[in-house]
Amino acid sequence: RSGAARCAALLLWQFVPYYPLNLFSHTKYLLTGSSHLAGGVLCYHGWAHRKEDMLRRRPILRATTLFIGLTFAGTQSGIGPFCCLPSAAATPAFASPASADTAGRGSWLLTPVAPMIDHSVDNPDAASGQETPESDLTVEDVTVEGNRLVPAEDILGVIKTRRGDKFDRDQVMRDLKAVNGMGYFDDRSLQAIPEMGGSGVLLKIRVQENAPVTSFAFQGNTVISSDDLSKLFAEQLGKPQNLTQLSQAIDRVEQAYHERGFMLSRVVDVKDDPDGSVGIKVDEGTIGDIKIEGNKKTKDYIIRRAIKLKPGQVYNERELTADLRKLYGNGFFQDIKRSLTPDPNNPDKYTLKVSVEEKRTGSVGLGGGVDTLTGPFGSFSVSDNNFQGRGTQASLSAQVGTAMFNGMANTFSNAGSTFLPTGSAARTFNISADWINPSLFGTNTSMGVSAFGRNYASMMVDSAMQQSIGANVTFNKPLGNNMSLSLSTGVEDTTMKAYGDSLTPATGNVLPGLITRAEQLGYATDPYSAQSFAARVRQTQLKGGIYATVSPTLYYDTRDSIFDPHKGTFAKLTGGPSLGITNSSFGKVGASVSKYYEINKKTTLAMNIQGGTTLGAVPQFAMFRLGGFNGMRGYRQFSDLGTGSGMLMGSIELRRKLPFLPKGDSKTASGKVLKWADKNVRWDTFFDYGGVGGNSLINSMYSRNMMGASVGVGLRINVPMLGMVRLDYGMPLISTAMGRMIPRFTVGFGDKF
Repeated sequence: RSGAARCAALLLWQFVPYYPLNLFSHTKYLLTGSSHLAGGVLCYHGWAHRKEDMLRRRPILRATTLFIGLTFAGTQSGIGPFCCLPSAAATPAFASPASADTAGRGSWLLTPVAPMIDHSVDNPDAASGQETPESDLTVEDVTVEGNRLVPAEDILGVIKTRRGDKFDRDQVMRDLKAVNGMGYFDDRSLQAIPEMGGSGVLLKIRVQENAPVTSFAFQGNTVISSDDLSKLFAEQLGKPQNLTQLSQAIDRVEQAYHERGFMLSRVVDVKDDPDGSVGIKVDEGTIGDIKIEGNKKTKDYIIRRAIKLKPGQVYNERELTADLRKLYGNGFFQDIKRSLTPDPNNPDKYTLKVSVEEKRTGSVGLGGGVDTLTGPFGSFSVSDNNFQGRGTQASLSAQVGTAMFNGMANTFSNAGSTFLPTGSAARTFNISADWINPSLFGTNTSMGVSAFGRNYASMMVDSAMQQSIGANVTFNKPLGNNMSLSLSTGVEDTTMKAYGDSLTPATGNVLPGLITRAEQLGYATDPYSAQSFAARVRQTQLKGGIYATVSPTLYYDTRDSIFDPHKGTFAKLTGGPSLGITNSSFGKVGASVSKYYEINKKTTLAMNIQGGTTLGAVPQFAMFRLGGFNGMRGYRQFSDLGTGSGMLMGSIELRRKLPFLPKGDSKTASGKVLKWADKNVRWDTFFDYGGVGGNSLINSMYSRNMMGASVGVGLRINVPMLGMVRLDYGMPLISTAMGRMIPRFTVGFGDKF
């Protein structure tokens, strides 16, 4: 009645029941007609049917209708939302012909054309037919109304329309969409209200916040506590309900389960109460039954025992994979498969099926090899790694060695001095029967029983063979955190047999040298007393006995590789009493710590310190040795450095692949050799130091140092069928008891530590 009026309406449909959807999508309609315009904007939300739904009598679906109309009068202020009512007023200029025909009768026409908003300006220029173009209107200010918990700054932050901008109806529509996208507001009450101010348009964004969230309650969670789950929703407490944030938090709940290995866990229901509390129900994925199939020899309980997951527990993919990998490592099976299906008796649970394919576990072996103590040897063995299908290991083995390397060790590593027996008298044997239960009473503790008989060259006593017959029982248990504990108890009868103890000077005869040394050191004044003294010294060396031993050992291992470590730590602490049955008792404690640092891909710094001490009358064969195959380098391996009841020794090695090795063509012979050398040959630089104590008489009689230090270089060569061969050339830094500082070349197998 006050002037020309134009009204545009946008009708947006949402066809998914129960969930509010995007206000600005799907079918669009234009509502035309004439009405009395009070000015401003009306947002209306209601329920409606689509035409085809009405014909088919389908259920009512939720619809959101957004009406936006703009009118301005030069003298108006505080104009509120308008109502579109049937009227006999003139048809607006933007109406379709159909609407013009019916407008006078107060009717409406719903026409499916593109949405539009028409603005008209009622001002003094209107009388002359002039209109103020929309592009000439400037936004004087943008304000937010109706918010209580959501800061106005957050709402204004998503609105692109700013003070001083040209008024743009399309941008206002996008701003409303952005505000609605925040998720905090009732989309049925969202309004954009433009008003004419003194110098431009005052744009008001009117919102109505959703009910605030007061608490979260969880149902069905057992493996993750409600407190931990609540932390994922903490930012929503006290704020209006936000479906977007709630959905994201639910995703984080499922992600939290999956990161812990609970891959079947999911959120199955969400309920919100009028008081603002939100209830979340979780189905964690419980196992109802475990079925084993495919095993013919292996007992069911062996497989079930290896799987920590039990019926009634929540399925954990990570733990099950680790258990099956460990079960496969036992060597019982060719293949292991698993599958999950819904439990037919309980749809809320799952059935785990483990299918195995067994392989042969028994073997008969006839072969041979080489090692440091026995030299080339022949062997025979019978074993079964799954004895009677109960997961235990049983074996019987026999090994006979030639001791061929003893002469080589005397020549190359001991500078020609005889220490290790040679010839037919030095032949070795090792017979053992072993039984191992890797899971005692279904626990992670293993038990091993062994009976043995051995004969080999003594590493502690000159020119002597050491024979041991006995049995022991050993328990091993992992403690976690890279630690494990071993407890061994047994009985062993050790006999020392001299090799060539003749008074005639000859290879392998040690008495003539002891007699001479007794007179030199003043232990005897004449040849007869010297011979008697030397015989007593030799008898002390050859003293054996029957001992019952209890020996606990604690291990700590973080090495990246057992055979060729580049980083990590390996530590061992062992000790215990040896109760003498035919001899005096003694106790022994020892420790070793090795540390590895990877400098780069080709270089590793390795360090080791080891030591030990004894208590009581420890026999010679049980003492510590400063030399030997894994002892200090740069000296004669057995004849320059002594033994003792206590020892401390350290080593530092810089291990690296061969430097400056060119890369060859792998297709040529020389290229293949270079590639093999790069993979199997290593260059080491070393420094050894240490000392022994408590056995000064024996050491002085054999002219052996009780301290030593050396530096040197060496090669490590991986030889097929032999393993790693160690070649070292060392320079003593402390002279021997004979006043010598002669560099020595030594040979061994495997790394020193």
